[in-house]
Amino acid sequence: MPSLDYDRVAADYHRRYAQSPMPSVAQALDALADALAATRILEVGCGSGRWLEALARPDRWLTGLDPSRGMLNQARSRLPAIPLIQATGERLPLAPASFDLIILVHVLHHLADPGRFWRAARRTLASDGAIAVVGANPVAPGSAWYIYDYFEGVRALDEARFPPWEQVEAWMRDAGFGRVEGRVIHVVDAIFAGEEVFGDAFLAKNATSQLAMLSEEAYRAGIERMRAAIAADPHIIFRTHLEMVMMTGRA
Repeated sequence: MPSLDYDRVAADYHRRYAQSPMPSVAQALDALADALAATRILEVGCGSGRWLEALARPDRWLTGLDPSRGMLNQARSRLPAIPLIQATGERLPLAPASFDLIILVHVLHHLADPGRFWRAARRTLASDGAIAVVGANPVAPGSAWYIYDYFEGVRALDEARFPPWEQVEAWMRDAGFGRVEGRVIHVVDAIFAGEEVFGDAFLAKNATSQLAMLSEEAYRAGIERMRAAIAADPHIIFRTHLEMVMMTGRA
């Protein structure tokens, strides 16, 4: 399965949040941290620091972890006071019981060994700690994303990368997490007519892993297919409908 060099796209990646900051995701994570009275919070796959920034408060000790040095440099430029660690989620080079809450946002499909990650996460949490996994499965029933219609091979790759939520729950329970539950916390429902679609921040080459993994030629070919569709019907509709779920479990 192809992988993405996030160092290469790090400078561009954060720009997507200018158009779509997803405040309901930040609110859900913040409310969860408050409900747990969590003061030691780890984000696995912190990327450019969007969610660390949302959770930052004087009474919270935050740590970010990501395998990409480029992404960590982006996060460090925004959040110089927050400790950042370059490592994979499967390794988690951290002391046992050192965090009250672990969060992951749009990360599950990047884990090479999910079972190992869940065991490491369970070990890293305090006995009354919790984990929260946030993401959208773009190939789940009921989802829609127009890029699948124009960029060859992208849907097939996502079908291989994104586990169903039932599988995520099974991994969590197998690792010893209890009180596992999930709920929808954000819905992306965007409709673009004709040329409007080229204003979608998530259509930029490096805004999503799906498009960033394409070669320049494959990406341009997809854009040209979209332009041809618009030429044939200037009012053609491009739709995205994705439900973002937060699944939580207690250590």
